[in-house]
Amino acid sequence: LICATQLNIPLLQPNQSMQQTLVLNTNGPVLKMSPINNLQIAIKNNVDVFYFSALVPMHVYFAEDGEIDKRLFLNTWKEIPEQNEMQYQISLAHNQINTDDLCNKLRNNNVFTIAKRNVEGQDMLYQSVKLTNGIWVLAELKVTPGNPTVTVRN
Repeated sequence: LICATQLNIPLLQPNQSMQQTLVLNTNGPVLKMSPINNLQIAIKNNVDVFYFSALVPMHVYFAEDGEIDKRLFLNTWKEIPEQNEMQYQISLAHNQINTDDLCNKLRNNNVFTIAKRNVEGQDMLYQSVKLTNGIWVLAELKVTPGNPTVTVRN
């Protein structure tokens, strides 16, 4: 993330506060942070420079044009070397997961369901995400009815 405009705050009096909005763009330099969504911030005033950091929600980096063609998804998925695949377990707050609701919520955050199938009672969702820097992320979500844990493989 990089500032799209300068932040100009008028002189504040003691105990005075105000809200400001700073527009950011996602075309800044890629920096190695830990975690990757950690944003380093510096604010300079007439006293000193203050440094802090903030965690940016990952969906901020998801592009609106991240829906990949089904054939291209399948071909690309097959080409990913096994050593590059990662698997995670995510525990959701709800005991009952409705995959249609999950797909809609993900779509609202630019995570697109490319295919959906049921294998041995488990819903398999195949997702695509395009990051604002042009990198594609492909994922498989395994949802078991009645289990609040989702397995993610990407």
